[in-house]
Amino acid sequence: MPVPDYGAAPLAKTFMLVRGLALFAMVCIVGLTANFAAEIVSTNVDPPREIVGTLTITCLAALYCMISIPFFYARANLGLFIMAGLDALLCLAFAIVAVILGRPLSFLNCMIIADGNAAANAQSATAFAQSLASASGANGSILGLQNWAASTKINCFETKAIWGLCIALCILFTCSSFILPTLWLKARRAGVPATKSVV
Repeated sequence: MPVPDYGAAPLAKTFMLVRGLALFAMVCIVGLTANFAAEIVSTNVDPPREIVGTLTITCLAALYCMISIPFFYARANLGLFIMAGLDALLCLAFAIVAVILGRPLSFLNCMIIADGNAAANAQSATAFAQSLASASGANGSILGLQNWAASTKINCFETKAIWGLCIALCILFTCSSFILPTLWLKARRAGVPATKSVV
């Protein structure tokens, strides 16, 4: 299916590339955070609020991105402004998430955490969460993000990957929030409705 050019084919294709990269990053974040939440909840401990918040915002953003692509293909000229506004809000949301995740993680050095094989890391993480739950004395206690990330080297690298992907999403949503109004302006200056470009 050809990409609508809105009077500026390179910008339209760049928008589609940015949207595809954003969806890829969001799928990665959802997979990592859902895995963390499942591992932590299996030990009767509530996952860190940062992980739950990241998962929630990312799921909503992924839903919006999947809905915005058909509107872009439907030549929604005025809808480009609405999408630009929503992209700017998502940029702000992921900036907040990146700051909240970055506060405890920025001081964490993954290289000094004890290394082990996959089975040892999984066993260590489970034992850590269980010991933390028993030490807190009640089911439903909340695990801190820094405690979870520092329990194994894999958790540390995966948590820092989530943080990095959130920063990347800030950049991608910033790009798309600038590209969309520009496409609207180019289409308006061309004086014709957006046409399909040959891919």
